[in-house]
This record gives sequence, C-alpha cells and structure tokens, in this order.
Amino acid sequence: MIHEMKRLTTRIGAYDPLDAAGYERLGGFRGLRQALSKAPADVIGEVADAGLQGRGGAGFAAARKWSFVAAQERHPKYLICNADEGELGTVKDRLLLEGDPWAVAEGLLITAYATGADVIIVYIRGAYREAFCLWKELAERVSAELRRPELWTAAAGRAAPELRVVRGRGLYIAGEEMALIASLAARRPVSASKPPYPAEKGLFGMPTVVHNVETVANVPLILADGAGEYRTVGTEEEPGTRLFSLSGNIRRPGVYELPIGSTTLAQLIDDLGGGTLDGRPPKAVQPGGGTSALLSAAHLNTRMSSADLRAAGSSAGTGGVIVYGADRNAVSIVDELLGYYGGESCGMCMPCRVGTLKMREIVKRLLAGDGCAADIGRLRAVGETCVKASTCGMGQSFPLPVLSALKLFPRDFESLVRVPPRTRTPDQEQSR
Repeated sequence: MIHEMKRLTTRIGAYDPLDAAGYERLGGFRGLRQALSKAPADVIGEVADAGLQGRGGAGFAAARKWSFVAAQERHPKYLICNADEGELGTVKDRLLLEGDPWAVAEGLLITAYATGADVIIVYIRGAYREAFCLWKELAERVSAELRRPELWTAAAGRAAPELRVVRGRGLYIAGEEMALIASLAARRPVSASKPPYPAEKGLFGMPTVVHNVETVANVPLILADGAGEYRTVGTEEEPGTRLFSLSGNIRRPGVYELPIGSTTLAQLIDDLGGGTLDGRPPKAVQPGGGTSALLSAAHLNTRMSSADLRAAGSSAGTGGVIVYGADRNAVSIVDELLGYYGGESCGMCMPCRVGTLKMREIVKRLLAGDGCAADIGRLRAVGETCVKASTCGMGQSFPLPVLSALKLFPRDFESLVRVPPRTRTPDQEQSR
C-alpha cells in the first residue's frame, strides 16, 4: 500500500488562504528570505542544482528559462504564471491556487527576484471564478507584505514587482505560452512559430518567463531547504514530488502528491484511487491529460516518471490521469477527445484546423457503421501529418490518443468497418 508524500500540499486546509501571518507560521516566506540573501545568479544556480523541471507538460528546465531572461538587459521584464488549466483531466493547479496561494505567490516573487522581472501576471482560467476572486484580493495583500522592508526592499535593493491578476477567456489554446502572450497583449490568442522565444521577445516584445502554477510552487521548497534536500525524493533525472489528478472510471478521484517515479500506474489507480468502479482492470489510461497517448492494461506496471511513461509510449504531460473502464470501445474514447479538442483549435495552421475536423469525421463514420477499411489508414495518415506539421503543442499532441488507440486496440476499429454488400456472407447480412 502506497501513501502520499505531501510537500506542495502540506499546508492546504491548515490556514486561511488569505492570511499571510498564518502562512508564515507554517514555514512560509523562508524560501523568499533565503533567496533575498543571495545574489540572483546564485538563486538560479540553486534551482539548477535542484533539477526542477516544468510541470505544465513540456518539462523544460526551470533554471534555463530563468537564466535566459536574467541575461537580457531590456526592461520591463515580465513573469507570467500560466493558470489557464484547460487540459482534460487536470485540476491540480486549481488546488494550489485556492488551497495554498501564498506558496504560489512566494514562488513567483523568488522567480521575479532571480530573473529581474518587473511585472508578475497570474493568468487564471476563466472557469475558475473562486480562484480569480481570491487572487484579486491576494494581490493587494501581497503588495502590502512587500512593503515590509525586511521582506523585500532592504534585501533586494530594488523596487518590488507589480502583481496583476487576469481572468482567461475560456479558450484551451490560451494555455499554450505564445497564445497566452498574444491574449495578454489583446490580440487573437493563436500560437506562433519559434524563434524568437518568449525569453527574448515575449509580452509586448520584452523578455518574458512563462511558468506553470505547480512549477512555481516548488521554488520556495528549493530555496528554503536547499537543492540537496529537494533531490532526496524523485528520480535522479526528475527530482521532487508531482501532483496527479486522478479521474474517470475510478472509486476515489482526486489530486494525489507522490514522489516522482516511486509509484506505478497500477498503484496509483488501486491503492490511492480505490480501483475501477467495477473492479476490473481498465481498458485504457491516459497518464498525462487528454492529449497524452493511451496506455493499455499491459502498461499498468509503468512507473510514474517522465522517462518511464515516455518509454511506455505516452507522457507525464500535465499529470492528469484519466482511467477508462474495461467495457469502453477505443473508438468511442477518441471520439469524445476529438469532440473536445476539435472545438478548441485556434485555426491558425491548416494541419490542426482541418485535421481535427477530418479525424472526427472519419471516427463518426466508423461509429455510424458507414466506414470502410481505407478509413483506418486515412485516420492514421491525417493524425501523423498533424503531429509533424502543426505549429503548436496542441496540434502536435491531440492526435496522439487516436494514433495510440489504433496501435493498441486495432480490433475496436476493424470491428466497425462496413463490409461491402457484394462480399457479405449470409450470416453478416442477417446480423445487420
């Protein structure tokens, strides 16, 4: 039986989320004070030694982002906290935003100090109304705390950053960093080709760091206790804990915090989630949110680390673990996923704009009993083209569940292929 290891979630429920004094009594602001006692370059070095990787899906090294922006001399510099949590099956960021917002704020202040950011923007998903209202009030309280000389001004030697809170427009694509930047600049939220990268030319053409909520929440832990302590859990390549949002055909859905790589998919589902609703092994699991590739019951012993999930054919993504029951047909699963992501394409690049529609059209034809054998090949070809030719992460990843379903569950697709009238046997004709 496995148990949670609570680092990021240990204070949730233990203090009033708006109470800075309550947060401080529980060990808050230790990381910020440690950071302000060091040079910004040393803070970046500490985070680099800790091996912190982004928790938003791409897994990019946090310290590398920081160093790129810190090296820029142009001001103002921007730090954007991406709280536009639109990935299917993922609710971990909301838990942190509402349950321990001061830890997120502290992480943002440390990041701003290390990178020289002048403005911090927290971009919150439009559906998270409670989180948005809380953070609007929290922003005022953070400003009041920063006026305490011992907390910032005397140590940092420069003015405290401005904290702004923005409510998202309800578009999935706005979670992609370039589309998010466009949205904040009052432009149509669409992705853009790189380079230039945000660290060089981001919001309003200025140096910009974009970080996920969970990534930022890890920063105070590293500065408070040191990189060595942070690395005592997790794997050598991927230290720390991770939040997994467990949902779908499961008895105890929820957000669980575990050391990275310490737990298999089966242990997460059975020990923490209580198993599937009917007690049978699941038909399929998405371990990294709605755009991660499906895994079958044969992969349940895969450890929950980026490297192990990648070796199994999927990804850790956003940590959204979606469980599908044994009675599900893989074609109906991908139909649901395409229905969601098909409506979220920004339409900027043709492979994604057309590919989402074409793939769902083929799947609908199969489910209606009007598909042919060639449709399976077409579905695969369109999906592979989108992965290779789309501009942003959404266009490159939404076909992955479909392509993995074709590989793992081919009979589910083949069983829906319509047999041409001339080649039907009498038994096939009667079954219709």
